[in-house]
Formats: sequence, structure tokens, C-alpha cells
Amino acid sequence: MRITMVGTFPPIKGISEYCVPLACALGRLIDVDFVSFSHIYPEALYPGGTKERNDTLPIPSAPNLVVRRVLDWFNPLGWLWTGLAAPGAVLHVQWWTYFLSPVVLSLVAPAKLRGTPVVMTVHNVLAHETNVLDRALTRLAFSFADRFLVHTEENRRQLVELFGVPAGRIAVIPYGALGFYADQELSRDEARRKLELDPAGRVLLYFGIIRDYKGLEVLLRALPTVVGAVENVTLVVAGTCWSGWERYQRIIDELKLAGHLRLHVGYVPSSMVKVYFRAADLVVLPYLHFEGQSGPGNIALAFGVPLVVTRTGGLPKLVRDSSAVVPPGDEGALARALIACLSSPERLARLAADSGVLAKAYSWEHIAEQTVQLYREL
Repeated sequence: MRITMVGTFPPIKGISEYCVPLACALGRLIDVDFVSFSHIYPEALYPGGTKERNDTLPIPSAPNLVVRRVLDWFNPLGWLWTGLAAPGAVLHVQWWTYFLSPVVLSLVAPAKLRGTPVVMTVHNVLAHETNVLDRALTRLAFSFADRFLVHTEENRRQLVELFGVPAGRIAVIPYGALGFYADQELSRDEARRKLELDPAGRVLLYFGIIRDYKGLEVLLRALPTVVGAVENVTLVVAGTCWSGWERYQRIIDELKLAGHLRLHVGYVPSSMVKVYFRAADLVVLPYLHFEGQSGPGNIALAFGVPLVVTRTGGLPKLVRDSSAVVPPGDEGALARALIACLSSPERLARLAADSGVLAKAYSWEHIAEQTVQLYREL
């Protein structure tokens, strides 16, 4: 079997951390013709700054993988050519932002005219800050797909309820553990030295793009209770702020948290990802609402780091212990869960072991096998 997949590969960041391990795993099973962007979209459309380069992702390599970099946001000829000339028996397109709808529509429409079935992996059913244009363009793009691939049951429910997609056309295949960030050995003490953290302290990590729905405000308001109950706790916040940082700084000043924080607000180079996760005792995902799976959560699994998450979207699937799952927006419950974990080395060790078990369960080899089965059904 030969399929054509459209997405992003390094050095473009985009969704390369998903596409690289999946395409490589697929390339060990079938022939994969991968069509990548060279330029995704103008920086003005991305409030956090595009920062498209990824310096850690491995160069994609698999026995049956061919890569072509022919897609640019400013060149419609490349879009049309890809749809008209895609050699695969199936066209597999990644959907993660409606900004790319002109490109996707120009790909899938001619492919459908040629009789090529279309699979669409939907990373975000709707943008996190959705609008009328988002819904209209998303509905139009979805009308061309024969089958959909999503990462959680919540995503499947959204497709059915919001866009009327028959449930039988939707496959739920999880996001894999992102182990490639562990590209070299690094001890916890070495990581903490790099970040100027106390090697004997307790370190919480909030990692990734800082957006309202990701609940940093709730975590900051829970922190005074945590530091009052557990000695020598530091919260590391690392990532680009999608909107103004001022609201968070006001909370920090109001609650006098500066002495318990390490702030790295801005773009985090991919080569630094392992430093943050190796330094952490516990990764916190206090999202207020969410339907998919979390990139930082899947990185934590790969590093064997314990997680405390909220009960929303696919986050509970990242842990095996229900005591590590709290209601979204409940700062009291979040504080209690963090205290329980940080106060018990045994509990932290058990949660870390759970992360290791889940990392194996979310292997890309297993995900590729499920994806190939979807292709064969078409």
C-alpha cells in the first residue's frame, strides 16, 4: 500500500512532533509519500510568534518514506499540484487550524475529483478561541473527508454533535508519547543546575504555550497553599504567552509568589525541552477546558514524569491513578492533589512508574498499525 500524507516536517515546527514519529512508524509498514510545508502561514496570524524552527526533532527516516517539501502558504500552485498528483491510494491530511483551510481545500477537492479517498486527522475540532469563520471553514473542509481520525472520545463527540459526522466514520487513535526529546542523557541534578534550581527542592512544571484555557491562573492561586504545606517548592513556568502576561504578573505580585517561581516566559528552544522535564518532580496540566490530548502531557510520559491533570478532554488518559485527576477550575482540589504527591516520595514513584507504563501503551508502532487498518478499510 502507498499513501500520501500532508503535514509538517522539521525544520518547520507546526505539528511535526506528531507527524515525524507517525510517518516513520508507518514507513516501516507501508509506502508513505509525505508532503510537507516549507512555510506555514504569515507570522501576523500567530499571536505567540511562529518560531517555526525545531532544532531537536530527528530527521525523518524510514525504509519506505519519501518526503517532498512543496507547500507554501503563498503558492497556490503547490496546493493544487499536490491534490492533483498525489500518488497514494489514500490522501491523509492533518487539520489543526482553520488558517490553513485554503491550502487544505485546494488539496482535497482535486483529490476527491480523482476518486482518491481522504482521511483527515483532526487535532482541534474547533480553534480554542473559535469564531463564525472558524466554524464555517471547518465545516466546509470536513465535508470532503471520507474518514476522520481523532485522539479522544471527546473529539469524536464534538464531530458528531457540532458537524453531524456519523460516528462510524470516526476512528479514535491516541497521540503517542514524544520520546524523541530525550535525545541525550541528562540527570536531574544537571538539569536543575542549568535552570538554577535547588537540587534538593520540589519542582512543579507548567510547560507549553500559555493560553487562558490552560489554567495557569488557577495553578498560581493554588500555589500559596502548596508552599505552605510542603517545604522548598518551586513552580517553573516555561512557554510563550499567547496574550498579555500582565494578568498573571498581578496575581504573582498579589500573592507574593515571586520567591517560589522560575519564569521562562517566551519561546522555548526544542533542545531545552529535556532540561525542563528532567528537572521536574511533577508536571501540572490545570486546563479549564480541553477536548484533545496534550503535547506536554505526552512529553511527560516519555520522560517518566508524574502528572497531575484536570478532568477534561483526554487529560485523564495520561494518568492511571484517579487521585491525580482534579475538577477543572478548582484551586483547592488542585492544591490538595499537589500536596499529596509532593509530600509522598512513594506516591511520586508510583505515578512515575504509571507514566512509564502509559508511554509504552502509547507507542507509535501500535498507533501506526491502527492507522494502516483505517487505510485498508478505505
